[in-house]
Amino acid sequence: IYYNLGNTARAQIAALLQNEWTRLGFKVHVEVLNWPQFLDKIDHFDFDVALLGWIPDYLDPDNYLMPFVWGGAEFKDLKYWENVAAEDIGKYLSTVERYVDTPNYVVVVGPQGTGAIYTGPTNKPLLVVGYVLDEEATRENWENPVSMVTIGAPGWKDVPVSALCKLSQRVLDPKVREAIINAAVIVYNNEAPMIMLGQAITGLNYGSWVLNMYYPLTKSARYDLVYEHPDAPVVDTGVQGIKNDPKTMVIATIGWPDTFDPAKSYESFGWEIFDQIYSKPVTYHFENTEPEPELAVAWAFTKDGDELYLVIRGGVVAYDPWNKKTYPVDATDVLFSLWRAVRLNLPGGAQWMIDSFIDVNASQVLSESEFEQVLSEGLVAVYHGKSVEVVSMSELLGVFNYAGTTAGVVKLKMKFPYAPILHILTTGIASVIPMEYALGDKYEAAIADSNNGKDPSAWAKYVIEGEEDETYLRLKDYPVSTGPYYVADYKEDAYIILKINPYYWNATLWEQLYGYKPTL
Repeated sequence: IYYNLGNTARAQIAALLQNEWTRLGFKVHVEVLNWPQFLDKIDHFDFDVALLGWIPDYLDPDNYLMPFVWGGAEFKDLKYWENVAAEDIGKYLSTVERYVDTPNYVVVVGPQGTGAIYTGPTNKPLLVVGYVLDEEATRENWENPVSMVTIGAPGWKDVPVSALCKLSQRVLDPKVREAIINAAVIVYNNEAPMIMLGQAITGLNYGSWVLNMYYPLTKSARYDLVYEHPDAPVVDTGVQGIKNDPKTMVIATIGWPDTFDPAKSYESFGWEIFDQIYSKPVTYHFENTEPEPELAVAWAFTKDGDELYLVIRGGVVAYDPWNKKTYPVDATDVLFSLWRAVRLNLPGGAQWMIDSFIDVNASQVLSESEFEQVLSEGLVAVYHGKSVEVVSMSELLGVFNYAGTTAGVVKLKMKFPYAPILHILTTGIASVIPMEYALGDKYEAAIADSNNGKDPSAWAKYVIEGEEDETYLRLKDYPVSTGPYYVADYKEDAYIILKINPYYWNATLWEQLYGYKPTL
């Protein structure tokens, strides 16, 4: 049994398993590894038993299905048919590989074709899933498997379940999607060589001195919502004479950000910092799980779900504390931030969350008048569980109860309709940086070459792949702020000092909560 050094919970689980399995007659050896060794063993399936933990990147079952349940199979085509009569399944499938009884459907899975004979239950509507296997791509995944990359963590090679996982990414109908996900999970729970022990869910933290501390699911606590009891003890932090008093919050952590550039950092503490210093297009409020506006004040999809439009908040500026400068933020900055993460393709980064679902080079920046033309054909606003067709900007903004100014529109071209895309836009990889700060004196040329964001592929002239890129070298050590705080100072592996960003677009929040407006 392998586990990683310093993880007390896994050490206890390993000891418990060793004790119980030894009593059953097994010879069990427990070995603790440092983190790089542990990851190497896990990545290449070099273990008998290993203890893993998982914090989802974003709120959707797909972020469990693909890392764990997916069997590594790839497909040339995936389709589903609802309410199929049992005797008609042979019109869609050549064989029935699996059928799974879920709460609302019996899900029947097999290769596309004709001639299948179905003998399973018919007490519920039949949902038929047909696939065309991509044998070459599947073989490549299986021959050199990498855990959670080319196959799920158990290394479980199951083609029909893989088809369910892949299809669930593309289905927008919530009832059908739920049935497909349920079917995959039911089979996984019964057959995969992996046991899920549970997932911690944290809401409001009831501390003795620190109050209003919420932990939104998949995100870090919002420090700008927190306050300290006035009778809390005052303690010297040992850093630059700073005292832990009611106006100062001290967070102890076991990690250090890989980098301050959101295009690369893909670990918990890095994202914790990003949640304080960067704004994203979308966010969550407190422990709620519905996407809420942040830099995007409204959004709408095309009816087929292949395009997502984000209306960007007006009046936002980014603060550069290193040079005491500000930069206006608009739709171009939002698209550039997403595009840049994909373009850099930094090792260990989370760019896959953008690149897997969004064609950044086919995406665009639109003016409000150009967007009105798109709206005239009808789009679908999805907010708080409701879908509303809108045909004008005023209608769209009305759905979100927004009456302020706007700063352009981002059109995101989807590689395929993906239901949880808004949840991805709440994460660290979607942090918005000012394009002008990143590119410096190349900014004006990049804007001109891209026709004001109409052709983002033109930015490839100014941003190169890898860690030698100038924008990465700038941002990895000197982050700017579009969020409630900015990095005022830091000493690597020792401390990071965050201070209130007086240019934060939502600075009036402090007035509402605490009765004062932050100043430099």
